[in-house]
Amino acid sequence: MPTTAIKSGKLDGAYLVKSIIGIFIMLIFRFIPAPNPITPAGMALIGEFIGMIFLWVFVDMMWPTFLGMVLFGLDALVIYPNSVQLSGVYEAGMQSFGNWITVFVLGTMLICYCLEEVGTLRRICMKFITSKTARQSPWKFTFMFMLAGLVIALFLDVTPAQFFMLGIAHEMFNILGFKKGDRWPRYVVIMITFSAVIGFAMTPICHTLPILWMSIYSAITQTPASIASYIAAGLPVGAIIWILMMIWMKKVIKVDKDVPQLDNIDWKRIEEMKPGKMETREKYVIVISILLLAAWIVPSLISLVNPANPIYLFMSRLSDSSFLFLAIVLLAIVKFDGKPVLDLTVAFQKINWLPVVLLAGIMMVAGAMGEEPTGIPAAISMYIVPLVKGMSPYAMVALICVLCVILTNIANNVPVGIIFVSAGVPMCLELGINPFPLALGVCVAANLAFTIPPAYVPVGVAYADPYCNGKTVFKNGLYMTVVSIIVTALLVYPIANLVS
Repeated sequence: MPTTAIKSGKLDGAYLVKSIIGIFIMLIFRFIPAPNPITPAGMALIGEFIGMIFLWVFVDMMWPTFLGMVLFGLDALVIYPNSVQLSGVYEAGMQSFGNWITVFVLGTMLICYCLEEVGTLRRICMKFITSKTARQSPWKFTFMFMLAGLVIALFLDVTPAQFFMLGIAHEMFNILGFKKGDRWPRYVVIMITFSAVIGFAMTPICHTLPILWMSIYSAITQTPASIASYIAAGLPVGAIIWILMMIWMKKVIKVDKDVPQLDNIDWKRIEEMKPGKMETREKYVIVISILLLAAWIVPSLISLVNPANPIYLFMSRLSDSSFLFLAIVLLAIVKFDGKPVLDLTVAFQKINWLPVVLLAGIMMVAGAMGEEPTGIPAAISMYIVPLVKGMSPYAMVALICVLCVILTNIANNVPVGIIFVSAGVPMCLELGINPFPLALGVCVAANLAFTIPPAYVPVGVAYADPYCNGKTVFKNGLYMTVVSIIVTALLVYPIANLVS
């Protein structure tokens, strides 16, 4: 009679120790006497905030949110005294998974899934690569390929955008006869990675972290964060950083001289990489997506001309989320050949739920830090504001941008952004200055990580890519770090202040 060996699983001691440390941090702060003006609820919240960041960075990005909800629930009705919930843990659910930003990000992920599923993103990329401009020289071909990556990254989350472009790049390397270790493919991987990072910072559309940080800004200021204002400021800042990257890369790799494989490209084989003829299903998705973008942007444009316009007032009352959910309904309700354009059952199985759970936890604790019953806003006013009181708004935002870029290149960007927005926005309000430029500066600068894998997932992917190597990524990442510091410090405040 056959027997089946039963393996005894080996306990992961390091994981358990780090988990215990994080949980201890979340618990211990509520037993530490609260320094004036911070309240006991504020101390508990600070502990949960620090502990969850520790756990998210070093242990896991899912389960700490649920533990945080339990602990947050012990003080939720103190922090939100006007709550209608019967129990604090229900208020915790309201402030986390019930927060509008959590649901908004889930909706944008569904739209992006639909665009990728019907082939629109690949079609956009191939349109750039096979254009007349791309056929003129090896450098213009390279430039248009990277421009395609930047455009796609404006609307797709950073890691999916990077993987999507790397998939096309690897396919192209094989067609053009490149080998692992060749110079051009190595720099293409780096440029794709850096373009995805820059594009992610330039807009909040379907971008988890910029949406998160602007939502913390909204929660603290009680003012909706304008997608149009973000785009109006983020696009020029990011475009300048990207152009300086491309100028640097042109000098470094000398494509027109040193890459013979690009002199006689087999355009027929490149054309074969294109998707087939655009079907009605894809056209429908594109139309809905364009209408959604218009619904997000048009209200802000109308408000600049006539804030009392009834169209603007009506669209503002609906909010960005209403248009997003309506777009999802329009994609799900229409069927072609018996199949819905957006099959929500399949989509919910394929999308990555990690950002949703992470955002739920972050919004719960970060949003509460601006509430008066915690004493945290008063503490910022008492201890932090005097440190920058003599600085001009321009200098203060420039300093925040510099710190964000430096820190995000050596540490994970999630806590960097959360901390600077959570502390910086109340500080601006206390000083009586416009907090939007600071919030935007954090959203852009805290995402510009180019140097080492722990700082950002896409950087780690580039390090591990078979056509690339970590040494080259790091050296070019240092250049991009310096460029990002200079550009954000000089341009974020004047541009953001102009459009806000």
